[in-house]
Amino acid sequence: MKKINVSDQKIKDLEEGWKRTQADFENYRKRQEEQRGEILNMMRADFLAKITPVLDNFRRAFEHAPDDEFAKGVKQIEKQLEDILISEGLQKIPANSGEKFDPSIHEAISCEQNKKVSSDYIIDEIESGWMFEGKVIKPAKVRVSKGKG
Repeated sequence: MKKINVSDQKIKDLEEGWKRTQADFENYRKRQEEQRGEILNMMRADFLAKITPVLDNFRRAFEHAPDDEFAKGVKQIEKQLEDILISEGLQKIPANSGEKFDPSIHEAISCEQNKKVSSDYIIDEIESGWMFEGKVIKPAKVRVSKGKG
């Protein structure tokens, strides 16, 4: 009878060990899956950050382009590129004139006296800023008012 009890205990111990190993493996698999997702998101964010200057260059070009059919066509290409990037999760950082300057999402490239705009408010956006997955990948470059002059 004692031999049966010892064998039953060994079976229980082996089953418990197997269950622990199985749970450890499942936890490992989940961690690996999360890490893969994080790496993929970092790669996407890196790619998106590299391509956003193209949109800025389009906008700069249109500041000096004639208002003709060719320019309108190229403007459509810019819009298409921006729509694709947004569909991939890119989010434009708001940086309109008159909005409050926020150093966590805006980069002040100049501070100027301005009679129309209160201190610490945006005068003008110079380059667009972008976020991905709630993280800033490129701050908006702005001119900021340092007070009513």
